[in-house]
Amino acid sequence: MAIDQTLRDALSAVSPASLARALSRAGVKAFSPYGLSALSSETVVGPAYTMRMIPARDDAAGDLAAAIDAVPEGAVVVIDAAGSALALPFGAILAARLAQRGAAGLITDAALPEEIGVPAWCRPAAAAGTLALVGTQERVACGGAAIHPGDIVVGDRTGLVVVPVALAERVALEAVEQQRLDLWIQREVERGAHLASLLPPDAAALARFEAETKPA
Repeated sequence: MAIDQTLRDALSAVSPASLARALSRAGVKAFSPYGLSALSSETVVGPAYTMRMIPARDDAAGDLAAAIDAVPEGAVVVIDAAGSALALPFGAILAARLAQRGAAGLITDAALPEEIGVPAWCRPAAAAGTLALVGTQERVACGGAAIHPGDIVVGDRTGLVVVPVALAERVALEAVEQQRLDLWIQREVERGAHLASLLPPDAAALARFEAETKPA
């Protein structure tokens, strides 16, 4: 799924924290993977392409190479590794292929090498064992978040959020406004304003915010 450029720009301009607040107000749950370490400082926005892996037994596994080759350009690959913290098989090689495919990023609760060529979030350490692919483009859980194929993933070094497509425009607009308000509140505090009228902002504070920030 391609993301409209205006929507992409809006999602790129706000922090995951602002998006998280907008998602919470919209009643969305389990939208933020946690316990994962960022291997890059880049901001990533892209549709989720999901894979599901489990600890391998002796029986045959899915074709991981073919799954990687099917990843569309611009996608954020989300690999559910059953919370095992096992090392992603051939992590550096597969990540290099993802970079060639034009993937926007990689999120997994498996472990990864430190340098993989694409922005990534992962478990910080590997346990002993091997992972096997058992599904692609399914609903998955990763880092405690529920992620559906095509959800819009937004991430940077401060965190990750997963935005359902049906809510993306609404959430992006609310997050932009929330971030504008947060910046204004921060400036007010730096000027010596008391928090009592700002957290949350009362009617008088909101009126000042609108008056001071409305376009000329």
